[in-house]
Amino acid sequence: MRVAAPALVVLLTLAAFWPALDGQFVNWDDDKNFLSNPHFRGLDPASLRWMFTSAHLGHYHPLTWITHAADYALWGLDPAGYHLTNLLLHAANAVLFYLVALRLLGPSPFPAALAALLFAVHPLRVESVAWATERRDVLAGLFFLLSVLAYLRGRRSLSLGVFAAALLSKAIVVSLPVVLLALDIFPLRRFGRRAILEKAPWFLLAAIASVVTLAVQPAGVGGFAEHAATLPGLRIGLSLYGLTFYLWKTLVPVGLYPQYVLPADVSPSDPRILLAGLAVAALTGMAWLWRRRFPALLPVWICCVAGLLPVLSLFRVDTQQFAADHHTYLATMGIALVGAWALAALPAPAALPIAAAVVLVLAALTHRQTGVWRDSIRLWTYTLEGAPDSVVAHNNLGEALAEAGRLPEAAVHFAQAVRIRPRYAQAHYNLGQALQKQGRFEDSVESLRRAFEIDPRFTGSLADAHYNFANVLQGRRDFTAAIAQYEEALRHNPALADAHNNWGVALEAVSRSADAATHYRQALALNPRNADAHNNLGLSLEAAGNAAEAVAHYREALRSNPTHRDAARNLARHTGR
Repeated sequence: MRVAAPALVVLLTLAAFWPALDGQFVNWDDDKNFLSNPHFRGLDPASLRWMFTSAHLGHYHPLTWITHAADYALWGLDPAGYHLTNLLLHAANAVLFYLVALRLLGPSPFPAALAALLFAVHPLRVESVAWATERRDVLAGLFFLLSVLAYLRGRRSLSLGVFAAALLSKAIVVSLPVVLLALDIFPLRRFGRRAILEKAPWFLLAAIASVVTLAVQPAGVGGFAEHAATLPGLRIGLSLYGLTFYLWKTLVPVGLYPQYVLPADVSPSDPRILLAGLAVAALTGMAWLWRRRFPALLPVWICCVAGLLPVLSLFRVDTQQFAADHHTYLATMGIALVGAWALAALPAPAALPIAAAVVLVLAALTHRQTGVWRDSIRLWTYTLEGAPDSVVAHNNLGEALAEAGRLPEAAVHFAQAVRIRPRYAQAHYNLGQALQKQGRFEDSVESLRRAFEIDPRFTGSLADAHYNFANVLQGRRDFTAAIAQYEEALRHNPALADAHNNWGVALEAVSRSADAATHYRQALALNPRNADAHNNLGLSLEAAGNAAEAVAHYREALRSNPTHRDAARNLARHTGR
């Protein structure tokens, strides 16, 4: 039975999450972490240096990067391999949790296996397993559980060392010292001054990891500095609401989405926040008052609050949403233990069928939820069903649709993201790009100008937009307007050689040949191999009576581009060849 029980846990876990193996990389950090990131693709000294010294996208987790590097060595950029590793790590965690539950719930395999399944096949686990980027959850969870197991077996030094590995996988495990103290309360019943003092090394590592986590957060929109300026009352209120939200979704795991967004004008007096505050106060009071009658209740509540505290709005550095499913990966393990104990305590004839029904329902919900992560379009379309005001969902769905060539649909979602959050620079940029590809150049320039005003890093794109718009105007023979757009393009990017060249062509068209020659020369100063600029400067010089210099530029044009027909024809007029 001791082998059969964990084997059953593994089989049901694999079955529940099997659709994850068909998933693609989604455009929610997967693209930035894997598809456009060459740094993790190896275990050479340079790659390892990057893993241990960088905080890509605001996260420091070098051990997680090492596992991704191993994936790349095995699978390249085939997403199935990355999802398989996530699933195998999660199945290993289910077995480790089974072993922890054996220590906490007694020697009988039934309640331990049930606890492991309530944890492993719960739909809230889907985001951590089916999303390749969240490898950090399942890897940190592996070391977290190993550390707890070592502590329960009296291996304190091993527990501390594995805790360090957990922190290098994901900083969310900073709650582990509190979890160990909660275990000291019950079932170990050794809580006291000595137990607190011996946790000093764990708390020191947790403090260091917390400081590093805050230090590597990106500045700007959504960064910690902006979040810290939010009204403290609102942050506390949202934290209370988030805590009750996670508990409710643990008990009733339906309506799960990658984004949970409250209205932008939510206030501390919102009825949902007030009710959440009352619920948290009631649960805390019950856990304290019933600590002797139900000794497990207080440590479970402590573990739950401690596990969620780093990701609640009080401390979170991401202001885009107040909750995320993957934040529950470690925090609700105590609830799984209590749930398994309660189900196992039912009268014998009813315990097994009721427990089996609960597990099978959870597994079925998980199997269905996992399919949501198959690709980006499906993911964000589904998300908008539950969070229609999510700017991330609108923007990311727009990006996926644009990549699929569905530009009009993409533009609608970018515009909706901008409507919801007018200062969302990325959505303005994406809208401008989509409009440009549809030939709506004037509208594109306006969107890209707005992106640039919010975030100057889009200056290059704005320059390109003005340049492309100028070319369209020139094609319509609206040379005066084209000149203005070329000037604007070069104001944002003075190194745009082609803009100088085409500006010169427009100036020639309005009989400003001397000014045109100046721009041709500026284009050649930026790019001496610009064949069009050489040819155009040659024509300008020839018109001014400088045939010898014109011929030299025709020759340079052909050296840069031997197939340049205009330059060849112009040279032939002078050389007869």
